[in-house]
Amino acid sequence: MILCALVLSACAYKTAGEAIQNDIPFNIKQIVHKEKVEDGWLIFYTTEQKEGSNTFDALAVAYINGSEKEGWENAGHNHWTYYKNDFMILYADTFTTFKEDGTLDAKVPVIFGKIVNPDIKTIEAAGPDGKFAKIEIFEKENERYYYEIGDYKEVRALNAEGKEIDRQGEKQ
Repeated sequence: MILCALVLSACAYKTAGEAIQNDIPFNIKQIVHKEKVEDGWLIFYTTEQKEGSNTFDALAVAYINGSEKEGWENAGHNHWTYYKNDFMILYADTFTTFKEDGTLDAKVPVIFGKIVNPDIKTIEAAGPDGKFAKIEIFEKENERYYYEIGDYKEVRALNAEGKEIDRQGEKQ
C-alpha cells in the first residue's frame, strides 16, 4: 500500500507550473491563456508541429489537475488540432477525471480557437439549447483567440455588421 502511494505521488509535481513544463508531451510554443477551473487550470497553448518539411502552429488545451497539498499533473488528452481555414480554427474538448472508485470527479468542457480573418469581429457559441451567445475574444502577441468553458460544440463568426461569415463545429 505504501509503495502504491509513493508511485502515485511520484507522478505529481509540487506546482502547477512544473506540471505544465514537464507533464505536457508537446513542445509549448506559447501559452495563450490560463484559466482557473475547479480542481485545476486549463492551459490554452500553441505547439509547433511538423508535417514533412512544413511546420505549423497547432492549438491545444491541457487540464492541469491537483492542489498544493496533493500535487499537480496533466489530466488532459494530449492532442492538438490544426487545419487550414481562411476564417478561424476551432478546438473543442471535454476533460474528465475520475475518483479512485471510478466515479466522475470533474468534467470540464471547453472550446478554444484562433481567429484568422481580420473581418471577424464577434464569435458566438451555441450551447445545448442551440442558441448562440457572444464569447470572449482576446489578443496574444498580435494573434486573436477565443474560448469558452461549458458545453459548447459549435461556433460562428460574425463581421462588423453582424453577418455570419463562418460556422464550425457540431450542431447540438
